[in-house]
Amino acid sequence: MSRFAFFNLPARGHLNPTLPIVKELVAGGAEVHYFVSEEYSNLVEAAGAIFHPLPSLNRLGDQKNEDSSPPGDKQITLMPFSMAYQSLLVVPQLVETLRTLNPDCLVYNSLSLWPRLAGRITGIPSVAFRPFHGPRGHRSVVAPFASERLAKLAAATDRELAKLMFTFGRVPLTLEELVSEVEDLTVVFVPREFQYQAEAFDERFLFVGPSFIEDEPESWPLEDGSPRRHLRAYISLGTLRNNDPEFYRACFAAFKPDEWQIIMSVGEHIDLNLLGPVPPNFLVARSVRQTAVLPHVDVFVTHGGLNSVMESLHFGVPMVVIPSIKEQQLTAHRVGAFGCGVVLDRDSASPASLRATVSALVDDKAMQSRLEIMQQKIIVAGGYRRATEAIVNFCHDGQSR
Repeated sequence: MSRFAFFNLPARGHLNPTLPIVKELVAGGAEVHYFVSEEYSNLVEAAGAIFHPLPSLNRLGDQKNEDSSPPGDKQITLMPFSMAYQSLLVVPQLVETLRTLNPDCLVYNSLSLWPRLAGRITGIPSVAFRPFHGPRGHRSVVAPFASERLAKLAAATDRELAKLMFTFGRVPLTLEELVSEVEDLTVVFVPREFQYQAEAFDERFLFVGPSFIEDEPESWPLEDGSPRRHLRAYISLGTLRNNDPEFYRACFAAFKPDEWQIIMSVGEHIDLNLLGPVPPNFLVARSVRQTAVLPHVDVFVTHGGLNSVMESLHFGVPMVVIPSIKEQQLTAHRVGAFGCGVVLDRDSASPASLRATVSALVDDKAMQSRLEIMQQKIIVAGGYRRATEAIVNFCHDGQSR
Protein backbone atom coordinates (compact mmCIF):
# COMPACT_ATOMS: atom_id res chain seq x y z
CA MET A 1 0.00 0.00 0.00
CA SER A 2 1.24 3.47 -0.91
CA ARG A 3 1.58 5.90 1.97
CA PHE A 4 1.56 9.70 1.75
CA ALA A 5 2.14 12.38 4.39
CA PHE A 6 0.43 15.75 3.77
CA PHE A 7 1.37 18.95 5.61
CA ASN A 8 -0.55 22.20 5.59
CA LEU A 9 -0.99 25.55 7.29
CA PRO A 10 -4.06 26.23 9.48
CA ALA A 11 -6.23 28.03 6.95
CA ARG A 12 -9.38 26.72 5.28
CA GLY A 13 -8.39 28.22 1.93
CA HIS A 14 -5.12 26.30 2.02
CA LEU A 15 -6.72 23.07 3.17
CA ASN A 16 -9.68 22.89 0.78
CA PRO A 17 -7.86 22.25 -2.53
CA THR A 18 -5.90 19.35 -1.03
CA LEU A 19 -8.91 17.40 0.28
CA PRO A 20 -10.12 16.16 -3.15
CA ILE A 21 -6.58 14.89 -3.79
CA VAL A 22 -6.62 13.07 -0.46
CA LYS A 23 -9.99 11.50 -1.31
CA GLU A 24 -8.70 10.40 -4.71
CA LEU A 25 -5.58 8.85 -3.19
CA VAL A 26 -7.60 7.02 -0.55
CA ALA A 27 -10.10 5.80 -3.17
CA GLY A 28 -7.14 4.38 -5.08
CA GLY A 29 -6.05 2.35 -2.04
CA ALA A 30 -3.42 4.67 -0.58
CA GLU A 31 -2.94 5.48 3.08
CA VAL A 32 -2.80 9.22 3.73
CA HIS A 33 -1.55 10.85 6.93
CA TYR A 34 -2.44 14.53 7.24
CA PHE A 35 -0.54 16.93 9.53
CA VAL A 36 -2.37 20.17 10.36
CA SER A 37 -3.72 21.95 13.43
CA GLU A 38 -6.40 20.35 15.59
CA GLU A 39 -9.29 22.52 14.39
CA TYR A 40 -9.24 20.78 11.00
CA SER A 41 -9.22 17.18 12.21
CA ASN A 42 -12.84 16.53 11.23
CA LEU A 43 -12.34 17.74 7.67
CA VAL A 44 -9.19 15.71 7.26
CA GLU A 45 -10.76 12.54 8.62
CA ALA A 46 -13.88 13.03 6.49
CA ALA A 47 -11.62 12.98 3.43
CA GLY A 48 -10.31 9.58 4.53
CA ALA A 49 -6.93 10.62 5.94
CA ILE A 50 -5.39 9.81 9.30
CA PHE A 51 -5.10 13.03 11.27
CA HIS A 52 -1.91 14.13 13.06
CA PRO A 53 -1.88 17.35 15.13
CA LEU A 54 0.59 19.97 14.01
CA PRO A 55 1.35 22.93 16.31
CA SER A 56 -0.06 26.21 15.09
CA LEU A 57 2.60 28.85 14.60
CA ASN A 58 0.85 31.39 16.82
CA ARG A 59 0.84 28.96 19.76
CA LEU A 60 4.61 28.67 19.78
CA GLY A 61 7.11 31.10 21.22
CA ASP A 62 5.72 34.00 23.23
CA GLN A 63 2.56 32.77 24.96
CA LYS A 64 1.89 36.29 26.30
CA ASN A 65 1.15 37.65 22.86
CA GLU A 66 -1.46 35.27 21.49
CA ASP A 67 -3.70 36.89 18.90
CA SER A 68 -6.62 35.12 17.29
CA SER A 69 -7.07 37.72 14.55
CA PRO A 70 -6.16 36.61 11.00
CA PRO A 71 -2.62 37.44 9.85
CA GLY A 72 -2.15 40.62 7.88
CA ASP A 73 0.52 41.35 5.30
CA LYS A 74 3.15 42.07 7.98
CA GLN A 75 2.52 38.77 9.78
CA ILE A 76 2.55 36.86 6.48
CA THR A 77 5.89 38.45 5.60
CA LEU A 78 7.35 37.40 8.96
CA MET A 79 6.00 33.84 8.77
CA PRO A 80 9.11 32.20 7.21
CA PHE A 81 11.30 33.82 9.87
CA SER A 82 9.00 32.57 12.63
CA MET A 83 8.74 29.03 11.28
CA ALA A 84 12.48 28.72 10.79
CA TYR A 85 13.24 30.23 14.20
CA GLN A 86 10.88 27.76 15.88
CA SER A 87 11.97 24.74 13.84
CA LEU A 88 13.91 23.22 16.77
CA LEU A 89 10.63 22.97 18.67
CA VAL A 90 8.78 21.11 15.92
CA VAL A 91 10.99 19.46 13.31
CA PRO A 92 12.74 16.81 15.48
CA GLN A 93 9.38 15.37 16.48
CA LEU A 94 8.23 15.44 12.85
CA VAL A 95 11.36 13.61 11.78
CA GLU A 96 10.79 10.93 14.40
CA THR A 97 7.16 10.50 13.33
CA LEU A 98 8.04 10.34 9.66
CA ARG A 99 10.75 7.76 10.23
CA THR A 100 8.15 5.62 11.99
CA LEU A 101 5.52 6.08 9.28
CA ASN A 102 8.03 5.75 6.44
CA PRO A 103 5.80 7.36 3.78
CA ASP A 104 6.56 7.05 0.09
CA CYS A 105 6.20 10.81 -0.30
CA LEU A 106 5.71 14.10 1.53
CA VAL A 107 3.18 16.55 0.07
CA TYR A 108 3.42 19.96 1.68
CA ASN A 109 2.32 23.58 1.41
CA SER A 110 5.28 25.42 -0.09
CA LEU A 111 4.85 28.18 2.51
CA SER A 112 5.46 25.70 5.33
CA LEU A 113 9.12 25.27 6.25
CA TRP A 114 8.76 22.52 8.86
CA PRO A 115 7.92 19.68 6.41
CA ARG A 116 10.47 21.06 3.97
CA LEU A 117 13.14 20.70 6.63
CA ALA A 118 11.87 17.28 7.71
CA GLY A 119 11.98 16.07 4.12
CA ARG A 120 15.50 17.35 3.69
CA ILE A 121 16.64 15.58 6.87
CA THR A 122 14.88 12.25 6.21
CA GLY A 123 15.49 12.13 2.47
CA ILE A 124 11.85 11.27 1.78
CA PRO A 125 10.77 12.39 -1.75
CA SER A 126 8.75 15.59 -1.51
CA VAL A 127 6.09 17.35 -3.56
CA ALA A 128 5.06 20.94 -2.86
CA PHE A 129 1.78 22.70 -3.59
CA ARG A 130 0.90 26.38 -3.87
CA PRO A 131 -2.61 27.20 -2.59
CA PHE A 132 -1.94 30.90 -3.05
CA HIS A 133 -1.37 33.29 -5.92
CA GLY A 134 1.83 35.22 -6.24
CA PRO A 135 4.97 35.78 -8.32
CA ARG A 136 7.66 33.13 -8.49
CA GLY A 137 10.05 34.75 -6.00
CA HIS A 138 7.70 36.56 -3.64
CA ARG A 139 8.83 34.58 -0.57
CA SER A 140 12.44 35.66 -0.93
CA VAL A 141 14.10 36.78 2.30
CA VAL A 142 17.33 38.58 1.53
CA ALA A 143 19.30 41.54 2.83
CA PRO A 144 19.23 44.50 2.92
CA PHE A 145 16.44 44.37 5.46
CA ALA A 146 14.00 47.17 6.10
CA SER A 147 14.93 47.46 9.75
CA GLU A 148 17.67 46.54 12.19
CA ARG A 149 15.13 44.44 14.10
CA LEU A 150 14.42 42.32 11.00
CA ALA A 151 18.13 41.92 10.32
CA LYS A 152 18.65 40.66 13.88
CA LEU A 153 15.73 38.27 13.49
CA ALA A 154 17.22 36.91 10.26
CA ALA A 155 20.58 36.31 11.96
CA ALA A 156 18.90 34.59 14.91
CA THR A 157 16.85 32.46 12.52
CA ASP A 158 19.95 31.30 10.69
CA ARG A 159 21.56 30.34 13.98
CA GLU A 160 18.51 28.25 14.94
CA LEU A 161 18.55 26.51 11.57
CA ALA A 162 22.24 25.74 12.00
CA LYS A 163 21.52 24.18 15.41
CA LEU A 164 18.76 22.04 13.92
CA MET A 165 20.89 20.76 11.08
CA PHE A 166 23.82 20.10 13.45
CA THR A 167 21.49 17.99 15.60
CA PHE A 168 20.98 15.66 12.64
CA GLY A 169 24.56 15.82 11.40
CA ARG A 170 23.67 17.91 8.36
CA VAL A 171 25.36 20.85 6.70
CA PRO A 172 24.06 24.21 8.01
CA LEU A 173 21.78 26.22 5.74
CA THR A 174 20.34 29.72 5.85
CA LEU A 175 16.72 30.77 5.68
CA GLU A 176 17.36 32.25 2.24
CA GLU A 177 18.70 28.91 1.00
CA LEU A 178 15.72 27.11 2.48
CA VAL A 179 12.98 29.28 0.99
CA SER A 180 14.75 29.37 -2.37
CA GLU A 181 14.54 25.60 -2.81
CA VAL A 182 12.06 24.35 -5.40
CA GLU A 183 10.93 20.74 -5.48
CA ASP A 184 11.00 18.82 -8.75
CA LEU A 185 7.19 18.91 -8.64
CA THR A 186 5.10 21.79 -7.30
CA VAL A 187 1.35 21.65 -7.89
CA VAL A 188 -0.27 25.05 -8.45
CA PHE A 189 -4.04 25.46 -8.09
CA VAL A 190 -4.58 27.87 -10.98
CA PRO A 191 -4.46 27.39 -14.76
CA ARG A 192 -1.14 28.57 -16.16
CA GLU A 193 -2.86 31.34 -18.13
CA PHE A 194 -4.14 32.94 -14.91
CA GLN A 195 -0.80 32.83 -13.08
CA TYR A 196 0.89 36.20 -12.59
CA GLN A 197 4.27 36.25 -14.39
CA ALA A 198 3.71 32.68 -15.59
CA GLU A 199 6.88 32.83 -17.70
CA ALA A 200 8.95 32.72 -14.49
CA PHE A 201 7.61 29.23 -13.63
CA ASP A 202 9.53 26.39 -15.27
CA GLU A 203 8.63 22.73 -15.91
CA ARG A 204 8.81 21.91 -12.19
CA PHE A 205 5.49 23.70 -11.69
CA LEU A 206 2.29 21.90 -12.69
CA PHE A 207 -0.73 24.18 -13.10
CA VAL A 208 -3.90 22.16 -12.47
CA GLY A 209 -6.48 24.89 -11.91
CA PRO A 210 -9.11 24.75 -9.16
CA SER A 211 -9.18 21.57 -7.10
CA PHE A 212 -12.65 20.73 -5.85
CA ILE A 213 -15.38 18.12 -6.28
CA GLU A 214 -18.61 19.61 -7.55
CA ASP A 215 -21.52 19.39 -5.14
CA GLU A 216 -24.78 17.75 -6.08
CA PRO A 217 -27.16 20.29 -7.65
CA GLU A 218 -29.42 22.07 -5.17
CA SER A 219 -32.51 24.19 -5.66
CA TRP A 220 -32.26 27.93 -5.09
CA PRO A 221 -33.61 28.42 -1.54
CA LEU A 222 -35.25 31.81 -2.11
CA GLU A 223 -37.59 30.88 -4.97
CA ASP A 224 -41.06 29.42 -4.62
CA GLY A 225 -40.90 27.35 -7.81
CA SER A 226 -42.44 29.99 -10.07
CA PRO A 227 -40.57 31.34 -13.11
CA ARG A 228 -37.46 33.26 -12.15
CA ARG A 229 -38.09 36.99 -11.69
CA HIS A 230 -34.97 38.25 -9.91
CA LEU A 231 -31.26 38.52 -10.44
CA ARG A 232 -29.20 36.51 -7.97
CA ALA A 233 -25.95 37.21 -6.16
CA TYR A 234 -23.75 35.45 -3.64
CA ILE A 235 -21.71 37.49 -1.17
CA SER A 236 -18.80 36.18 0.90
CA LEU A 237 -15.69 37.69 2.45
CA GLY A 238 -14.15 34.25 3.03
CA THR A 239 -13.43 32.52 6.31
CA LEU A 240 -10.80 34.78 7.94
CA ARG A 241 -11.45 38.51 7.40
CA ASN A 242 -15.22 38.46 7.40
CA ASN A 243 -16.22 40.26 10.63
CA ASP A 244 -17.39 43.41 8.87
CA PRO A 245 -20.96 44.47 9.82
CA GLU A 246 -20.61 47.80 8.02
CA PHE A 247 -19.91 46.08 4.71
CA TYR A 248 -22.85 43.71 5.10
CA ARG A 249 -25.18 46.61 5.89
CA ALA A 250 -23.93 48.32 2.71
CA CYS A 251 -24.92 45.19 0.80
CA PHE A 252 -28.39 45.30 2.36
CA ALA A 253 -28.81 48.82 1.00
CA ALA A 254 -27.28 48.06 -2.42
CA PHE A 255 -29.47 45.17 -3.56
CA LYS A 256 -33.12 46.15 -3.96
CA PRO A 257 -35.74 43.54 -3.04
CA ASP A 258 -37.68 44.00 -6.30
CA GLU A 259 -34.55 43.24 -8.38
CA TRP A 260 -32.26 40.89 -6.44
CA GLN A 261 -32.19 37.77 -4.32
CA ILE A 262 -29.03 37.37 -2.24
CA ILE A 263 -27.32 34.62 -0.30
CA MET A 264 -24.70 36.07 2.04
CA SER A 265 -22.17 34.07 4.08
CA VAL A 266 -20.90 36.00 7.11
CA GLY A 267 -18.74 33.50 9.03
CA GLU A 268 -18.65 32.29 12.60
CA HIS A 269 -17.35 35.33 14.47
CA ILE A 270 -19.69 38.20 13.69
CA ASP A 271 -22.45 39.26 16.09
CA LEU A 272 -25.53 38.93 13.89
CA ASN A 273 -27.36 41.53 15.99
CA LEU A 274 -24.97 44.15 14.63
CA LEU A 275 -26.34 43.65 11.14
CA GLY A 276 -29.73 45.07 11.99
CA PRO A 277 -32.91 43.96 10.20
CA VAL A 278 -32.22 41.51 7.36
CA PRO A 279 -34.09 42.48 4.16
CA PRO A 280 -36.58 39.88 2.87
CA ASN A 281 -34.54 39.27 -0.29
CA PHE A 282 -31.47 38.21 1.75
CA LEU A 283 -30.62 34.80 3.17
CA VAL A 284 -27.83 35.32 5.73
CA ALA A 285 -25.91 32.22 6.81
CA ARG A 286 -22.85 31.51 8.92
CA SER A 287 -21.42 29.28 6.19
CA VAL A 288 -22.50 28.19 2.73
CA ARG A 289 -21.51 25.34 0.45
CA GLN A 290 -20.08 27.73 -2.08
CA THR A 291 -19.81 25.35 -5.01
CA ALA A 292 -23.51 24.48 -4.58
CA VAL A 293 -24.54 28.16 -4.66
CA LEU A 294 -22.34 29.54 -7.45
CA PRO A 295 -24.05 27.66 -10.32
CA HIS A 296 -27.28 29.56 -9.51
CA VAL A 297 -26.00 33.15 -9.34
CA ASP A 298 -25.46 36.02 -11.76
CA VAL A 299 -22.75 37.77 -9.73
CA PHE A 300 -20.32 36.82 -6.97
CA VAL A 301 -19.18 39.52 -4.53
CA THR A 302 -15.97 38.08 -3.08
CA HIS A 303 -12.88 38.95 -1.05
CA GLY A 304 -10.68 37.55 -3.80
CA GLY A 305 -9.40 34.40 -2.10
CA LEU A 306 -7.81 32.14 -4.69
CA ASN A 307 -10.21 29.23 -4.19
CA SER A 308 -13.24 31.51 -4.40
CA VAL A 309 -11.99 33.15 -7.58
CA MET A 310 -11.14 29.82 -9.20
CA GLU A 311 -14.54 28.36 -8.31
CA SER A 312 -16.29 31.42 -9.71
CA LEU A 313 -14.34 31.14 -12.96
CA HIS A 314 -15.12 27.42 -13.12
CA PHE A 315 -18.84 28.20 -13.07
CA GLY A 316 -18.52 31.24 -15.35
CA VAL A 317 -19.75 33.76 -12.76
CA PRO A 318 -18.56 37.39 -13.05
CA MET A 319 -17.08 38.86 -9.87
CA VAL A 320 -16.95 42.01 -7.83
CA VAL A 321 -13.65 41.51 -6.01
CA ILE A 322 -13.05 43.39 -2.75
CA PRO A 323 -9.58 42.33 -1.54
CA SER A 324 -7.98 42.93 1.87
CA ILE A 325 -4.38 41.67 1.69
CA LYS A 326 -1.68 41.79 -1.00
CA GLU A 327 -2.24 38.26 -2.28
CA GLN A 328 -5.96 38.93 -2.75
CA GLN A 329 -5.14 42.24 -4.43
CA LEU A 330 -2.90 40.44 -6.92
CA THR A 331 -5.56 37.82 -7.62
CA ALA A 332 -8.14 40.59 -8.01
CA HIS A 333 -5.85 42.34 -10.48
CA ARG A 334 -5.72 39.18 -12.60
CA VAL A 335 -9.51 38.94 -12.54
CA GLY A 336 -9.70 42.50 -13.83
CA ALA A 337 -6.92 41.95 -16.38
CA PHE A 338 -8.81 39.03 -17.91
CA GLY A 339 -12.04 41.03 -17.96
CA CYS A 340 -13.83 38.53 -15.71
CA GLY A 341 -14.85 40.99 -13.02
CA VAL A 342 -14.36 44.38 -11.41
CA VAL A 343 -12.20 45.32 -8.41
CA LEU A 344 -13.52 47.59 -5.66
CA ASP A 345 -11.66 49.03 -2.68
CA ARG A 346 -13.13 47.57 0.50
CA ASP A 347 -13.08 50.86 2.39
CA SER A 348 -15.08 52.62 -0.32
CA ALA A 349 -17.51 49.83 -1.23
CA SER A 350 -20.64 51.94 -0.72
CA PRO A 351 -24.20 50.88 -1.55
CA ALA A 352 -24.09 53.12 -4.62
CA SER A 353 -20.79 51.70 -5.95
CA LEU A 354 -21.90 48.12 -5.31
CA ARG A 355 -25.23 48.71 -7.04
CA ALA A 356 -23.66 50.34 -10.09
CA THR A 357 -20.94 47.70 -10.40
CA VAL A 358 -23.16 44.62 -10.21
CA SER A 359 -25.66 46.19 -12.63
CA ALA A 360 -22.89 46.75 -15.16
CA LEU A 361 -21.62 43.18 -14.79
CA VAL A 362 -24.92 41.46 -15.49
CA ASP A 363 -25.35 43.53 -18.66
CA ASP A 364 -21.84 42.85 -19.99
CA LYS A 365 -22.17 40.21 -22.73
CA ALA A 366 -18.50 40.47 -23.70
CA MET A 367 -17.51 39.55 -20.15
CA GLN A 368 -19.58 36.40 -20.36
CA SER A 369 -17.66 35.40 -23.48
CA ARG A 370 -14.36 35.95 -21.68
CA LEU A 371 -15.58 33.83 -18.77
CA GLU A 372 -16.43 31.00 -21.16
CA ILE A 373 -12.87 31.09 -22.51
CA MET A 374 -11.47 30.85 -18.98
CA GLN A 375 -13.83 27.96 -18.21
CA GLN A 376 -12.28 25.99 -21.06
CA LYS A 377 -8.76 26.69 -19.82
CA ILE A 378 -9.77 25.40 -16.39
CA ILE A 379 -11.18 22.18 -17.88
CA VAL A 380 -7.94 21.58 -19.78
CA ALA A 381 -5.85 22.20 -16.62
CA GLY A 382 -7.23 19.00 -15.10
CA GLY A 383 -8.00 19.90 -11.49
CA TYR A 384 -7.55 17.47 -8.61
CA ARG A 385 -7.44 14.37 -10.84
CA ARG A 386 -4.42 15.64 -12.75
CA ALA A 387 -2.77 16.71 -9.50
CA THR A 388 -3.31 13.27 -7.96
CA GLU A 389 -1.95 11.47 -11.00
CA ALA A 390 1.15 13.67 -11.04
CA ILE A 391 1.82 13.13 -7.33
CA VAL A 392 1.44 9.36 -7.63
CA ASN A 393 3.70 9.20 -10.67
CA PHE A 394 6.34 11.36 -9.07
CA CYS A 395 6.42 9.45 -5.82
CA HIS A 396 6.42 6.00 -7.40
CA ASP A 397 8.34 6.48 -10.63
CA GLY A 398 10.31 9.67 -10.20
CA GLN A 399 8.21 11.28 -12.94
CA SER A 400 6.82 14.73 -12.33
CA ARG A 401 4.37 14.74 -15.25
